[in-house]
Amino acid sequence: MRLVSLSTDHFRVPLGKPGRVSLTDPAPAGPQAIDVIVVHAQTDTGPAGVGFAVVAGAGAVAVRSLIDAEVSPLVVGQDPRQPEKRFAAAEAHFRGVGFAGVAARAYSAVDVALWDLKAKAAGVPLAELLGGVRTAAPFFVSDVGTGRPAADVVKQAKPLLKQGAAAVRIEVGGGDVRADADRVREISDGLGEDAAVCVAADGRFDLGTAEALTHFFEDVGVEWFEDPLPATDAIGYAKLAGMAELPIAVGSSFATRDRFFQTIRDGVIRVVRPDVGRLGGVTPVLKVAAVAEAFGVSVSPVRMPEVGVHLACGLAAVTRVDRVDWLADVFAGGLRVADGKLAPTDAPGLGLTLAADAGKWRVPR
Repeated sequence: MRLVSLSTDHFRVPLGKPGRVSLTDPAPAGPQAIDVIVVHAQTDTGPAGVGFAVVAGAGAVAVRSLIDAEVSPLVVGQDPRQPEKRFAAAEAHFRGVGFAGVAARAYSAVDVALWDLKAKAAGVPLAELLGGVRTAAPFFVSDVGTGRPAADVVKQAKPLLKQGAAAVRIEVGGGDVRADADRVREISDGLGEDAAVCVAADGRFDLGTAEALTHFFEDVGVEWFEDPLPATDAIGYAKLAGMAELPIAVGSSFATRDRFFQTIRDGVIRVVRPDVGRLGGVTPVLKVAAVAEAFGVSVSPVRMPEVGVHLACGLAAVTRVDRVDWLADVFAGGLRVADGKLAPTDAPGLGLTLAADAGKWRVPR
């Protein structure tokens, strides 16, 4: 089997405006739209693979251009069933300028397509190819708690809780720490026993503030506190994790797998959050998950449930799926709710096809 062509599409999908946030109920605002670069990988024997990269902010045109101009020649003509080999070649190609950043984001779409093709060639869902440790996985939701007042978050979360969502992820760090704390408590009280709350800060706090909030969140019953400190503050994370009873989660902004390896080996963090798009695809996340499993650390990939559901159902270390519905207007298939959990479909590969009306979001060149 050889890859004979690689083409790209660009879709811009509006997410709707976040709800108004008052001065007494601050929260970081979420993106109003996302750009999705979709890769179509065609083989000489028939099967076609699909991959994608999500860009929330600037850079989508650069990502697409890089795929077309530099990444495509690295894989066209090669066997798509060797994603690890192709990943190593891509890292080597971009070593001079550094793989992390735009190059990794661009290659991630291709890497996802290669894994989709590898599973299709085997005739099984990607989750089964990766190990098939479970048929469905618990999930939490993280697109209802950004940029909205607490009451709106609770209202929007309720239908998802009925589907089986185990937790709601909310972001803090709007500038008023006391209001952040009050917002978390209000959401937690509003959800009651129906779901837990995961709090994410995107590195917005210093150590003293993070310690105070950690104690508060422990009293509230928060599930985990994610990225409370800047990603570079390894000493601060060691101190915080050493005094915290609730799990500290890190990694959503880590750009290299080596950063995860060091964090896991340090032995103070209990949850890591790799981003498939930021790291360069499924291949590096598999390496992170292998090290995490060896050290008893839980893995929960950032968003991209269309891929995350396969990682969670395929790998023992990946314990949850981060569900957002950002791509519901771009793709059909891929995942389903089964007995209160998320499960992949029975289709080979990722099980994704372009939605019938996805064309309305296409961005012309």
